[in-house]
Amino acid sequence: MKILLLEAGGRGGSDFFQALLDGHSQILSFPGYLRIDNEFKEMLLLKNIEDIPKRFINIYPEYFDSRLNKVERHHRLGVKKNKFFKVNKELFCQKFVELQKNSEKKNNIGILKALHYAYSIAKKEKQCKKKILFVHTHLYQYTKEFTKIFKEKNIEIVHTIRHPLASLNSPIKRWLTYQNGKNFFSKDLYFQLNLVFHGIFDLMKLKKVFIIQYEMLHWKNVFTMKSFCKKFNIKYENCMKSPTYFGLKWWGDEISQRWISGVNKKFQINIDENYFFKRDLIFLQYLAEDIIKNYKYELIYPRKKIYFNFLPMKSELLVWKNSFKHLRFKQILSIPFFYILRISLINKLLMNKKKLPISIGVRSN
Repeated sequence: MKILLLEAGGRGGSDFFQALLDGHSQILSFPGYLRIDNEFKEMLLLKNIEDIPKRFINIYPEYFDSRLNKVERHHRLGVKKNKFFKVNKELFCQKFVELQKNSEKKNNIGILKALHYAYSIAKKEKQCKKKILFVHTHLYQYTKEFTKIFKEKNIEIVHTIRHPLASLNSPIKRWLTYQNGKNFFSKDLYFQLNLVFHGIFDLMKLKKVFIIQYEMLHWKNVFTMKSFCKKFNIKYENCMKSPTYFGLKWWGDEISQRWISGVNKKFQINIDENYFFKRDLIFLQYLAEDIIKNYKYELIYPRKKIYFNFLPMKSELLVWKNSFKHLRFKQILSIPFFYILRISLINKLLMNKKKLPISIGVRSN
């Protein structure tokens, strides 16, 4: 069974892509992120197999009652936004124990597969031969930890991206306005910058990487999903035309502050210039030029060679202001550190020149 890890680029549509895979008969997955943190690792070390599914439920209660996952709006599913899903906890525990007792593999990967199969049975999913174990690790740190814990050769990574400037614009704009910006500071801005310019190359150090472009999921949905199916030897199914969870219509996460109805063939790449100086956008575009060209995006602004940008970017000034607004002293003190780090590591001289991974659904590849 192929193991696919899904990591997100900056507001790159990873949840949207996972929602398009919902209900596929040959894919095993959980309805959300699998956080490979200390709690998860401690669960794998439990000696009594009956304790493992119980601990799993405690770590991921939102998998069993979607009303708990308000950020992803799993409490507002369905056409009328009034549906949710529940999974039988007792049946899940029972099936996990049965699977583990009958399994020859009682190692970490055996536990992971048993958790997925038990969940599939408990959610009353049609049982047939599964070809892909699909794990939404979401963040690089969880993806890296997964590859350390599960030392399998058949692990590959799918990384969702969008136009680099949009991939910066969207999280900066959304996180500064979501809950009045209480969760977005200098370290978070640096994280987004590093994700766009170095994220793909960091992943390539772990495993083989494939790219899914968020725009293509809208513009060429059927072709892109069929290309994904062909790449990983599974059949194309009609459920891949619209984003759902448990077959219920999904409307996008709360952070977007919009209700997204599904695939949009008129999807546009928009940049809100309220969050950038023009010189910032030209600089950032030049840094991302190789990514833009490789994935056949357009240059939005006039091309100009700017190797360093020593002046504070407008997004930095906004984030610094946000730190003072919330009187987050730790974040205020971190401003000089992340400003220097940005100048040192986010510049044209340090942009990676390695060959970029293919984009699934782009014909020329």
